[in-house]
Amino acid sequence: MSMRLSPLRKAVGAIAVLALPLSLAACGDDSKAAGSSDGPIKIMTIASFESPVYSVPWLKTAVTEAVAKLNADGGIDGRKVELLTCNDKFDPNEATACAQRAVSEKVVAIVGPLSPNIGPIAAVMKQAHIPIIGPGGADGANETTNEMSYPINATPVGFGVGAGRLAVDRGGPNVVIVHGDNDTARAGGEWAKMGIDEAGGKATMVAAPLGAPDYAAVAAKAIDAEPDAVTLQGSGTDMGRVVLSLRDAGYDGLITGPSSIVTPGVLESLGDKAGDIVLTSRGLAPSDTSNAEIKAFNDAMRAADPKVNIDDIGLNGWLSVKLFAAVAKDHDISDGASVIDALADIDQPISLGGAYPDYPGIQDPPPVAEYPRVASFQVGTSAVVDGQIVPDGDFFDAFSG
Repeated sequence: MSMRLSPLRKAVGAIAVLALPLSLAACGDDSKAAGSSDGPIKIMTIASFESPVYSVPWLKTAVTEAVAKLNADGGIDGRKVELLTCNDKFDPNEATACAQRAVSEKVVAIVGPLSPNIGPIAAVMKQAHIPIIGPGGADGANETTNEMSYPINATPVGFGVGAGRLAVDRGGPNVVIVHGDNDTARAGGEWAKMGIDEAGGKATMVAAPLGAPDYAAVAAKAIDAEPDAVTLQGSGTDMGRVVLSLRDAGYDGLITGPSSIVTPGVLESLGDKAGDIVLTSRGLAPSDTSNAEIKAFNDAMRAADPKVNIDDIGLNGWLSVKLFAAVAKDHDISDGASVIDALADIDQPISLGGAYPDYPGIQDPPPVAEYPRVASFQVGTSAVVDGQIVPDGDFFDAFSG
């Protein structure tokens, strides 16, 4: 089915800020200065590793282990990669400080970040000509449009549109969208509505207050609309509690949403109420160890920390390092501009081990003009089965079904 999409109103996204020191993981010989073309290659990842609002400490593990594996395999053309990490505390001022530190440390790329503040980060990166490779999806508006951004997956736009399509295709035409009451989640709700509309469905919006002590009223409002399916957009913690409230109120139908709404903690809390949930994801389910790349990711993560979260946030960080290494190979990498040149030099899609669709580089014209930095809108599909997230179908294009 072809899809004609009307322009989507842009999401704004901003949340207040502090400023935080860096954690540095260095590998290899420091005798050559960063910025040369024969010493170690410095990269940084920036994320909300720890914050009162949202924390992803396991992403640091994923990127660190990916760099360790890369170096153990010989680095990039024999050069070691040196990783710096910076916690932006979910705060734009802190994110700006992280970006400024990246410039002062002469990193050549920001790799695998997960921050709601890609806009402030990109403003600094643009001045320094440093690319942002593999942003994780916390700032969909900037990740899909900013010229410094190089997403390696379908981004929140694709996950939202795809979740809306799945709700209609697998549930039925009457779909309730429950979204968090903030700019990012509201934008996700609009993207889900695009997918619902184009699949021939009808959407009803229900807002869920952030951090509410109880979501019974939200569940009741959603159920009153007599939905064939419910699709969720928002933080994993809040949306997990919405799922519980829906199930407790007697709704046993289909629930869809991006995979980030079902964190390991949410899965545990849902228990046997986690059935009939279908998720759009960045790629294959991170539990699908039949895929060699995902098995290597799982093995490295478990070796680093047997209790670490294994999810597609970490997998995105891992694959971002893999892509960076493939792009930089056989190029004279000395600064951010040289990495941008290498990205422009992609002439064949780069394999990400089948865990994600192959990365073709920035397209001209782009697949969807409104989102020029997204190279492909292929999304993965997974489902919750017996308390595990498992593969559920092939990749599909969110914008063409």
